[in-house]
Amino acid sequence: MTADSDQYEPKAFGRGAFHVQHERDAEWKPGLRGFFDYRDLGMVEKTGGKLRAHVHRPNAPCPGEGDLHAHRLDFQMVYVLKGWARVWFEGVGEVRMEEGSCMYQEPEIPHRVIEYSDDYTALELMVPADAETVELAP
Repeated sequence: MTADSDQYEPKAFGRGAFHVQHERDAEWKPGLRGFFDYRDLGMVEKTGGKLRAHVHRPNAPCPGEGDLHAHRLDFQMVYVLKGWARVWFEGVGEVRMEEGSCMYQEPEIPHRVIEYSDDYTALELMVPADAETVELAP
């Protein structure tokens, strides 16, 4: 709100059309990691590419010691909606995340997915939306 107005003026993402997406209408597609399918929540378009919000879940059993990689971005957060996952992070070690766990992932930290439950499902936020994933040597 401004001093001379009682109307809220959004600054961060600008104005856009109101958006609601229901799970019943969701499309699941392959994405960043080959062993996950992703449900894009439509925030890339609504924020002009500033934010990506998606839900991911397994489409196959965990490949074991997954590929070591890092994301070039400003912000990444994962909130586990269902199940659990074990992920290894350089300088941190192995972390088990389970339903209700929320993690801020440091930008460009090398990591790999080790294992997850069949029902693992998580919400992920990334800034900017077009963050680059870099595959790293084992």
